[in-house]
Amino acid sequence: MATLTLIGEPFPDVDAEANAAAARDLARAVAVTAPRGCSARLLLARDRPAPQFDTALAQVEAVPLNAAVLPRVWRNGTTARPLDGEFVHATTPLVPLRTRKEEDGSQTSVLVPHALAWQAPELMGPGPARRYRAYVKRAVRLADALLVGTHATATALQERYGAGLDVQVLPLAPPEEYLPHSDAEARRAALGLPPHYLVTNAPLGPCGRLELLFEVLAADPSLPPLVVLTTASAMEQVLAAAPLQLRERLHVIAPAELADAGAALSGAALLVMPQVFIGAGYEVLGALACGVPVVHLGCAAIAELADEAGVAVEEPAELGRALPHLLGDAEGLDRLRVHALDRARSFSWEGVAWQLWELHANL
Repeated sequence: MATLTLIGEPFPDVDAEANAAAARDLARAVAVTAPRGCSARLLLARDRPAPQFDTALAQVEAVPLNAAVLPRVWRNGTTARPLDGEFVHATTPLVPLRTRKEEDGSQTSVLVPHALAWQAPELMGPGPARRYRAYVKRAVRLADALLVGTHATATALQERYGAGLDVQVLPLAPPEEYLPHSDAEARRAALGLPPHYLVTNAPLGPCGRLELLFEVLAADPSLPPLVVLTTASAMEQVLAAAPLQLRERLHVIAPAELADAGAALSGAALLVMPQVFIGAGYEVLGALACGVPVVHLGCAAIAELADEAGVAVEEPAELGRALPHLLGDAEGLDRLRVHALDRARSFSWEGVAWQLWELHANL
Protein backbone atom coordinates (compact mmCIF):
# COMPACT_ATOMS: atom_id res chain seq x y z
CA MET A 1 0.00 0.00 0.00
CA ALA A 2 1.58 3.28 -1.14
CA THR A 3 1.22 6.32 1.09
CA LEU A 4 1.85 9.86 -0.11
CA THR A 5 3.13 11.91 2.83
CA LEU A 6 2.30 15.63 2.79
CA ILE A 7 4.51 17.97 4.79
CA GLY A 8 1.96 20.00 6.74
CA GLU A 9 4.43 22.49 8.24
CA PRO A 10 4.95 25.44 5.88
CA PHE A 11 7.95 27.69 5.45
CA PRO A 12 7.38 30.54 7.95
CA ASP A 13 6.62 33.48 5.65
CA VAL A 14 3.60 35.71 5.07
CA ASP A 15 1.76 32.84 3.36
CA ALA A 16 2.45 30.36 6.17
CA GLU A 17 -1.10 30.12 7.51
CA ALA A 18 -2.58 29.77 4.03
CA ASN A 19 0.05 27.20 3.08
CA ALA A 20 -0.73 25.18 6.20
CA ALA A 21 -4.42 25.20 5.27
CA ALA A 22 -3.52 24.28 1.70
CA ALA A 23 -1.51 21.27 2.87
CA ARG A 24 -4.51 20.12 4.92
CA ASP A 25 -6.88 20.54 1.97
CA LEU A 26 -4.45 18.79 -0.33
CA ALA A 27 -4.08 15.85 2.07
CA ARG A 28 -7.85 15.41 2.04
CA ALA A 29 -7.90 15.56 -1.78
CA VAL A 30 -4.97 13.12 -2.07
CA ALA A 31 -6.95 10.64 0.03
CA VAL A 32 -10.11 11.13 -2.03
CA THR A 33 -8.27 10.60 -5.32
CA ALA A 34 -5.93 7.86 -4.07
CA PRO A 35 -5.56 4.86 -6.39
CA ARG A 36 -6.67 1.51 -5.03
CA GLY A 37 -4.49 0.46 -2.13
CA CYS A 38 -3.02 3.96 -1.62
CA SER A 39 -3.53 6.60 1.07
CA ALA A 40 -2.43 10.01 2.35
CA ARG A 41 -0.58 11.07 5.48
CA LEU A 42 -0.26 14.62 6.79
CA LEU A 43 2.91 15.25 8.78
CA LEU A 44 2.61 17.98 11.44
CA ALA A 45 4.69 19.34 14.31
CA ARG A 46 3.68 18.05 17.70
CA ASP A 47 2.36 21.44 18.84
CA ARG A 48 -0.03 21.83 15.89
CA PRO A 49 -3.72 20.87 16.22
CA ALA A 50 -4.55 17.87 14.07
CA PRO A 51 -7.36 18.30 11.53
CA GLN A 52 -10.16 15.78 11.43
CA PHE A 53 -10.50 13.85 8.19
CA ASP A 54 -13.68 11.97 7.30
CA THR A 55 -11.86 9.13 5.59
CA ALA A 56 -9.59 6.41 6.91
CA LEU A 57 -7.38 6.97 3.85
CA ALA A 58 -6.09 10.24 5.35
CA GLN A 59 -4.05 9.99 8.52
CA VAL A 60 -2.28 12.62 10.63
CA GLU A 61 1.08 11.98 12.24
CA ALA A 62 3.08 14.30 14.49
CA VAL A 63 6.85 14.63 14.41
CA PRO A 64 8.44 14.87 17.89
CA LEU A 65 9.39 18.53 17.41
CA ASN A 66 7.67 21.91 17.72
CA ALA A 67 6.93 23.94 14.59
CA ALA A 68 9.28 26.76 15.60
CA VAL A 69 12.38 24.56 15.52
CA LEU A 70 11.70 22.73 12.25
CA PRO A 71 13.21 25.42 9.94
CA ARG A 72 16.50 25.00 11.80
CA VAL A 73 16.42 21.24 12.39
CA TRP A 74 15.34 20.23 8.90
CA ARG A 75 18.39 21.92 7.37
CA ASN A 76 20.35 18.86 8.51
CA GLY A 77 20.14 16.05 5.99
CA THR A 78 20.14 13.36 8.68
CA THR A 79 16.66 14.48 9.76
CA ALA A 80 15.35 13.13 6.45
CA ARG A 81 16.26 9.53 7.33
CA PRO A 82 12.80 8.68 8.78
CA LEU A 83 11.35 9.45 5.34
CA ASP A 84 13.68 7.07 3.49
CA GLY A 85 11.76 4.88 1.08
CA GLU A 86 8.62 7.04 1.20
CA PHE A 87 6.67 9.16 -1.28
CA VAL A 88 6.77 12.74 0.01
CA HIS A 89 5.32 16.03 -1.20
CA ALA A 90 5.96 19.46 0.34
CA THR A 91 3.83 22.49 -0.53
CA THR A 92 6.74 24.78 0.44
CA PRO A 93 10.54 24.32 0.40
CA LEU A 94 10.51 23.46 4.13
CA VAL A 95 11.16 19.73 3.89
CA PRO A 96 13.90 17.41 5.18
CA LEU A 97 16.04 16.24 2.26
CA ARG A 98 19.24 14.27 1.84
CA THR A 99 21.21 12.51 -0.87
CA ARG A 100 19.83 9.02 -1.42
CA LYS A 101 20.57 6.07 -3.61
CA GLU A 102 18.20 5.65 -6.52
CA GLU A 103 17.23 2.13 -5.51
CA ASP A 104 15.94 3.01 -2.03
CA GLY A 105 12.46 3.81 -3.39
CA SER A 106 12.28 7.36 -2.03
CA GLN A 107 10.41 10.03 -4.00
CA THR A 108 10.21 13.66 -2.96
CA SER A 109 8.41 16.42 -4.82
CA VAL A 110 8.83 19.99 -3.59
CA LEU A 111 6.69 22.94 -4.58
CA VAL A 112 8.21 26.43 -4.61
CA PRO A 113 5.16 28.71 -4.21
CA HIS A 114 6.89 31.99 -5.07
CA ALA A 115 10.22 33.63 -5.86
CA LEU A 116 10.02 36.62 -3.50
CA ALA A 117 13.34 35.70 -1.89
CA TRP A 118 15.05 36.78 -5.13
CA GLN A 119 12.55 39.20 -6.67
CA ALA A 120 11.59 41.18 -3.55
CA PRO A 121 13.45 39.93 -0.46
CA GLU A 122 12.37 43.04 1.46
CA LEU A 123 8.83 41.64 1.50
CA MET A 124 10.10 38.62 3.43
CA GLY A 125 12.83 40.16 5.55
CA PRO A 126 16.56 39.39 5.18
CA GLY A 127 16.60 36.35 7.47
CA PRO A 128 13.56 34.52 6.04
CA ALA A 129 14.60 35.38 2.48
CA ARG A 130 18.07 33.95 3.05
CA ARG A 131 16.66 30.73 4.56
CA TYR A 132 14.09 30.42 1.77
CA ARG A 133 16.82 30.67 -0.87
CA ALA A 134 18.85 28.02 0.96
CA TYR A 135 15.92 25.62 1.13
CA VAL A 136 15.07 26.14 -2.54
CA LYS A 137 18.70 25.64 -3.55
CA ARG A 138 18.72 22.33 -1.70
CA ALA A 139 15.43 21.29 -3.32
CA VAL A 140 16.85 22.08 -6.75
CA ARG A 141 19.74 19.78 -5.96
CA LEU A 142 18.05 16.93 -4.10
CA ALA A 143 14.30 16.77 -4.86
CA ASP A 144 13.09 14.23 -7.39
CA ALA A 145 10.62 16.75 -8.79
CA LEU A 146 10.59 20.54 -8.48
CA LEU A 147 7.16 22.13 -8.83
CA VAL A 148 5.79 25.67 -8.96
CA GLY A 149 2.30 27.14 -8.89
CA THR A 150 2.67 29.44 -11.91
CA HIS A 151 4.70 29.77 -15.08
CA ALA A 152 5.83 33.16 -13.74
CA THR A 153 7.53 31.44 -10.80
CA ALA A 154 9.01 28.81 -13.11
CA THR A 155 10.56 31.57 -15.21
CA ALA A 156 11.97 33.27 -12.12
CA LEU A 157 13.63 30.03 -10.95
CA GLN A 158 15.03 29.29 -14.39
CA GLU A 159 16.48 32.79 -14.54
CA ARG A 160 18.18 32.02 -11.23
CA TYR A 161 19.30 28.42 -11.79
CA GLY A 162 19.50 28.21 -15.57
CA ALA A 163 17.05 27.72 -18.42
CA GLY A 164 17.66 23.98 -18.28
CA LEU A 165 16.19 23.65 -14.77
CA ASP A 166 13.55 20.93 -14.83
CA VAL A 167 10.54 22.52 -13.15
CA GLN A 168 6.87 21.59 -13.57
CA VAL A 169 3.87 23.87 -13.12
CA LEU A 170 1.26 22.54 -10.70
CA PRO A 171 -1.51 25.15 -10.31
CA LEU A 172 -2.74 25.44 -6.73
CA ALA A 173 -6.22 26.06 -5.32
CA PRO A 174 -7.63 28.38 -2.64
CA PRO A 175 -7.71 27.18 0.96
CA GLU A 176 -11.16 26.11 2.06
CA GLU A 177 -11.37 29.18 4.32
CA TYR A 178 -11.20 31.41 1.24
CA LEU A 179 -14.27 29.85 -0.37
CA PRO A 180 -17.77 31.35 0.04
CA HIS A 181 -19.26 30.48 3.45
CA SER A 182 -22.63 31.07 5.08
CA ASP A 183 -21.05 32.90 8.01
CA ALA A 184 -19.10 35.34 5.83
CA GLU A 185 -21.55 38.22 6.33
CA ALA A 186 -21.45 37.78 10.10
CA ARG A 187 -17.66 37.75 10.04
CA ARG A 188 -17.58 40.96 8.00
CA ALA A 189 -19.93 42.59 10.48
CA ALA A 190 -17.73 41.49 13.38
CA LEU A 191 -14.74 43.02 11.60
CA GLY A 192 -16.62 46.28 11.13
CA LEU A 193 -16.44 46.21 7.33
CA PRO A 194 -18.73 48.44 5.26
CA PRO A 195 -21.27 46.96 2.84
CA HIS A 196 -19.37 48.15 -0.27
CA TYR A 197 -15.58 48.29 -0.43
CA LEU A 198 -12.35 47.49 -2.27
CA VAL A 199 -9.89 45.05 -0.74
CA THR A 200 -6.14 44.64 -1.05
CA ASN A 201 -3.33 42.69 0.57
CA ALA A 202 -0.64 44.99 -0.82
CA PRO A 203 2.16 45.87 1.63
CA LEU A 204 3.94 49.19 1.88
CA GLY A 205 7.10 49.95 -0.11
CA PRO A 206 8.25 50.02 -3.73
CA CYS A 207 7.32 46.38 -4.34
CA GLY A 208 3.98 46.39 -2.52
CA ARG A 209 2.93 49.92 -3.58
CA LEU A 210 0.11 50.24 -1.06
CA GLU A 211 0.93 53.96 -0.92
CA LEU A 212 -0.25 54.22 -4.53
CA LEU A 213 -3.68 52.97 -3.53
CA PHE A 214 -3.80 55.49 -0.70
CA GLU A 215 -3.07 58.29 -3.17
CA VAL A 216 -5.76 57.10 -5.57
CA LEU A 217 -8.44 56.92 -2.89
CA ALA A 218 -7.45 60.21 -1.29
CA ALA A 219 -7.73 61.95 -4.68
CA ASP A 220 -11.20 60.53 -5.44
CA PRO A 221 -13.78 60.69 -2.61
CA SER A 222 -16.31 58.84 -4.80
CA LEU A 223 -14.38 55.58 -4.57
CA PRO A 224 -15.54 53.02 -1.98
CA PRO A 225 -13.65 52.47 1.28
CA LEU A 226 -10.52 50.35 1.20
CA VAL A 227 -9.98 47.23 3.31
CA VAL A 228 -6.31 46.39 3.80
CA LEU A 229 -5.46 42.82 4.81
CA THR A 230 -2.16 42.90 6.66
CA THR A 231 -0.31 41.38 9.60
CA ALA A 232 -0.56 42.47 13.22
CA SER A 233 3.06 43.63 13.17
CA ALA A 234 2.46 45.88 10.14
CA MET A 235 -0.84 47.49 11.21
CA GLU A 236 0.65 50.56 12.85
CA GLN A 237 2.94 51.25 9.88
CA VAL A 238 0.04 50.95 7.44
CA LEU A 239 -2.12 53.33 9.44
CA ALA A 240 0.74 55.80 9.83
CA ALA A 241 1.35 55.83 6.08
CA ALA A 242 -2.28 56.61 5.20
CA PRO A 243 -3.22 60.25 4.46
CA LEU A 244 -5.29 61.86 7.21
CA GLN A 245 -8.23 62.51 4.89
CA LEU A 246 -8.40 58.77 4.13
CA ARG A 247 -8.62 57.49 7.70
CA GLU A 248 -12.44 57.29 7.79
CA ARG A 249 -12.48 55.32 4.53
CA LEU A 250 -9.71 52.94 5.53
CA HIS A 251 -10.17 49.62 7.34
CA VAL A 252 -6.87 47.96 8.23
CA ILE A 253 -7.35 44.46 9.61
CA ALA A 254 -5.02 41.69 10.69
CA PRO A 255 -7.33 38.67 10.46
CA ALA A 256 -7.24 36.51 13.59
CA GLU A 257 -8.37 33.56 11.48
CA LEU A 258 -7.89 32.68 7.84
CA ALA A 259 -11.67 32.58 7.47
CA ASP A 260 -11.83 36.28 8.39
CA ALA A 261 -9.57 37.06 5.44
CA GLY A 262 -11.77 34.86 3.27
CA ALA A 263 -14.88 36.74 4.39
CA ALA A 264 -13.23 40.08 3.59
CA LEU A 265 -12.28 38.84 0.13
CA SER A 266 -15.74 37.44 -0.64
CA GLY A 267 -17.54 40.70 0.15
CA ALA A 268 -15.36 43.02 -1.93
CA ALA A 269 -16.33 44.74 -5.16
CA LEU A 270 -12.76 44.35 -6.44
CA LEU A 271 -9.48 42.89 -5.26
CA VAL A 272 -6.91 45.56 -6.08
CA MET A 273 -3.29 44.37 -6.22
CA PRO A 274 -0.73 47.01 -7.19
CA GLN A 275 2.15 44.73 -6.17
CA VAL A 276 5.13 44.20 -8.44
CA PHE A 277 5.46 40.62 -7.13
CA ILE A 278 3.24 38.36 -5.02
CA GLY A 279 3.58 35.25 -2.88
CA ALA A 280 1.66 32.07 -3.62
CA GLY A 281 -1.39 33.99 -4.86
CA TYR A 282 -3.99 32.38 -2.58
CA GLU A 283 -5.84 35.70 -2.25
CA VAL A 284 -6.24 35.84 -6.02
CA LEU A 285 -7.57 32.28 -6.10
CA GLY A 286 -9.92 33.00 -3.22
CA ALA A 287 -11.26 36.13 -4.88
CA LEU A 288 -11.93 34.23 -8.10
CA ALA A 289 -13.81 31.52 -6.20
CA CYS A 290 -16.04 34.26 -4.74
CA GLY A 291 -16.64 35.92 -8.12
CA VAL A 292 -14.51 38.96 -7.25
CA PRO A 293 -12.55 40.47 -10.18
CA VAL A 294 -8.89 41.40 -9.75
CA VAL A 295 -7.27 44.69 -10.74
CA HIS A 296 -3.47 44.61 -11.02
CA LEU A 297 -0.55 46.55 -12.45
CA GLY A 298 0.83 43.91 -14.78
CA CYS A 299 2.29 41.45 -12.24
CA ALA A 300 2.93 38.31 -14.31
CA ALA A 301 1.77 35.85 -11.63
CA ILE A 302 -1.48 37.74 -10.97
CA ALA A 303 -2.21 38.07 -14.68
CA GLU A 304 -1.63 34.33 -15.12
CA LEU A 305 -3.90 33.33 -12.26
CA ALA A 306 -6.73 35.78 -12.92
CA ASP A 307 -6.70 35.54 -16.73
CA GLU A 308 -9.92 37.12 -18.11
CA ALA A 309 -11.14 37.91 -14.59
CA GLY A 310 -8.22 40.29 -14.19
CA VAL A 311 -7.90 43.86 -15.38
CA ALA A 312 -4.33 44.99 -16.01
CA VAL A 313 -3.57 48.68 -15.62
CA GLU A 314 -0.50 49.50 -17.68
CA GLU A 315 0.79 52.48 -15.71
CA PRO A 316 0.43 53.29 -11.99
CA ALA A 317 -0.87 56.76 -12.88
CA GLU A 318 -3.81 55.15 -14.73
CA LEU A 319 -5.12 53.33 -11.65
CA GLY A 320 -7.01 56.43 -10.51
CA ARG A 321 -8.96 56.45 -13.78
CA ALA A 322 -9.40 52.69 -14.09
CA LEU A 323 -11.07 52.07 -10.71
CA PRO A 324 -14.00 54.52 -11.04
CA HIS A 325 -14.48 53.41 -14.65
CA LEU A 326 -14.73 49.74 -13.64
CA LEU A 327 -17.00 50.41 -10.68
CA GLY A 328 -19.27 52.62 -12.77
CA ASP A 329 -19.76 50.00 -15.49
CA ALA A 330 -22.29 47.63 -13.92
CA GLU A 331 -22.60 45.45 -17.02
CA GLY A 332 -18.83 45.16 -17.44
CA LEU A 333 -18.39 44.36 -13.76
CA ASP A 334 -20.97 41.58 -14.01
CA ARG A 335 -19.07 40.10 -16.95
CA LEU A 336 -15.86 40.16 -14.94
CA ARG A 337 -17.62 38.38 -12.06
CA VAL A 338 -18.75 35.64 -14.44
CA HIS A 339 -15.20 35.34 -15.77
CA ALA A 340 -13.93 35.07 -12.19
CA LEU A 341 -16.26 32.17 -11.36
CA ASP A 342 -15.41 30.47 -14.66
CA ARG A 343 -11.70 30.87 -14.01
CA ALA A 344 -12.07 29.51 -10.47
CA ARG A 345 -13.25 26.18 -11.89
CA SER A 346 -9.72 25.66 -13.21
CA PHE A 347 -8.35 25.39 -9.68
CA SER A 348 -9.23 22.55 -7.32
CA TRP A 349 -7.33 20.46 -4.79
CA GLU A 350 -8.71 17.31 -6.39
CA GLY A 351 -7.09 18.36 -9.64
CA VAL A 352 -3.82 19.03 -7.85
CA ALA A 353 -4.04 15.62 -6.14
CA TRP A 354 -4.62 13.78 -9.41
CA GLN A 355 -1.55 15.41 -10.90
CA LEU A 356 0.52 14.54 -7.82
CA TRP A 357 -0.44 10.87 -7.97
CA GLU A 358 0.40 10.82 -11.69
CA LEU A 359 3.69 12.59 -11.07
CA HIS A 360 4.80 10.13 -8.40
CA ALA A 361 3.64 7.19 -10.49
CA ASN A 362 5.95 8.34 -13.28
CA LEU A 363 9.01 9.16 -11.17
